[in-house]
Amino acid sequence: MFHGKERFDQTPDAHHGHGHGHHNEPAPPHESPWVVTVPLVLLAIPSVVIGFMTIEPMLYGAFFKDSIFFSEKHEALKEMAKAFHGPVQMAWHALTTLPFWLALAGVATSYYMYMVNPAVPTAIKKAVTPIYTLLENKYYLDWFNENVLARGARALGTGLWKGGDEYVIDGALVNGSWKLVDSISGLVRRAQSGYLYHYALGMILGVFVLMTYFVWLK
Repeated sequence: MFHGKERFDQTPDAHHGHGHGHHNEPAPPHESPWVVTVPLVLLAIPSVVIGFMTIEPMLYGAFFKDSIFFSEKHEALKEMAKAFHGPVQMAWHALTTLPFWLALAGVATSYYMYMVNPAVPTAIKKAVTPIYTLLENKYYLDWFNENVLARGARALGTGLWKGGDEYVIDGALVNGSWKLVDSISGLVRRAQSGYLYHYALGMILGVFVLMTYFVWLK
């Protein structure tokens, strides 16, 4: 990452124009300026020193006295107290653990493959191309998320919007209700003509229907 030939221009993102310059050109990777680096260094040094000096009294001493205390039943701190023998021993112990040696072996292997003998990773890539492609595409989880989950969610949202909101809520309930009321009111409006003989005819027909109904029941 930090050594060898620069390959920034070989990456796909270098040609997509993510920069904010005159022609929207991408800015190559570079170190942060001194106005950023110097404060970070000035913060890192006292952080390490203060942590080294206060880790024991803060966790197992009387640094906080009665303001903050840990219960004796706290099994995790009890086990830590048994293994903790000071910050120096703690730092030295970190250099003898298996994770440290595994990380160191990974650094050494990477240095050999990409700085000393770059033909090795190229040969490995050719030998296990399907596995390399699978890992390079991150098990196709991004593709699955974009093409299945995201598109499925968008399709579901569009269906609820078009089918539920536009057709059911707006179309059937909101617009359908006023259209139904408008149709009924139109029929009622036609029945209410304002002519007396129309009302008289309606009353006569009503009486006739009622009489026919009662006679039929007998």
